[in-house]
Amino acid sequence: MARPPRPRRGPGSRAEDTARAPSADEPGAAADPALVRGTEDMYRDPTLYDFEFRDRTRDVRWYRRFARDVADRSDPEGPILELGAGSGRVTLPLARDGHQVIALDRMAPMLERLSERLADARAPNGPMQDRVRVIQGDMTRIPLRPSSVATVLAPFNALMHLYTWRDLLACFRQVRRVLRPGGAFAFDVELPDLDWLTWDRDVRHSVGKFRHPRTGETMVYSTNHTYDPQTQICHIRIYYDHVPPGRRGFDPHDPPADPAAVFHLAHRQIFPEEVRALTELAGLELCSLDGDFRGRPLAPGVQSMVAVCRRPA
Repeated sequence: MARPPRPRRGPGSRAEDTARAPSADEPGAAADPALVRGTEDMYRDPTLYDFEFRDRTRDVRWYRRFARDVADRSDPEGPILELGAGSGRVTLPLARDGHQVIALDRMAPMLERLSERLADARAPNGPMQDRVRVIQGDMTRIPLRPSSVATVLAPFNALMHLYTWRDLLACFRQVRRVLRPGGAFAFDVELPDLDWLTWDRDVRHSVGKFRHPRTGETMVYSTNHTYDPQTQICHIRIYYDHVPPGRRGFDPHDPPADPAAVFHLAHRQIFPEEVRALTELAGLELCSLDGDFRGRPLAPGVQSMVAVCRRPA
């Protein structure tokens, strides 16, 4: 859903710099209701999710180029495993390009939407359904054989739903296990913004109106969040309010007391040195770590860290 973390605009705005947290199964989440909601709330309504991120395309272009370059260089027939595939925002373009894709996610509603989109999609060289294998599963226990894929992708903050270092390391080790020797692993996560993380938890941000894609009702969208430095988890709240009578919106410091809906999103912050440590401990080689799908150095103002790793040949 719209723009967490670091939200600045409401739904329907340009979303090149929005953040997605594709679903991932977090083993510790069952013990904490806040993490259960933070892992699942955003992905129970694929129609709203697709609407809010319909303009996010820069990362899709990057992953398409990356997959094409890997196929051209090393393994043109090798399948691509996508972690946190969701409703297919990245999956479908990859399949249209001719790649075989294994789409893994834990949220049934998102995978059902992906299957519907595959059934409706057509491509010049054959049915899209023939190119995509949909799996409901856990990225810390990937249900594939060793050395069975050429490339693994984890787009749009998928890894930020793994809430401990142990779960992150388990995922990285699973990626190494299923990759063929020389295979590539690419992912993006938010570059932690310590200023944003400590914003006032009671003030609403990104206040803006939008028209709900299913009901057609005009609503007001806003967010706020709470960061726990002990766990490195940011708990984001996304509010949907009815438009106050006779008003265009509301004061961010005095929001309505009874929102129409509140969605929760939990994002575990991952720092650059953690990425370097995880790749080393998992037996992977870190090839690059840069910013915003443009090869920029990591620095203030960069929102996404984009990493490329390889399993040694």
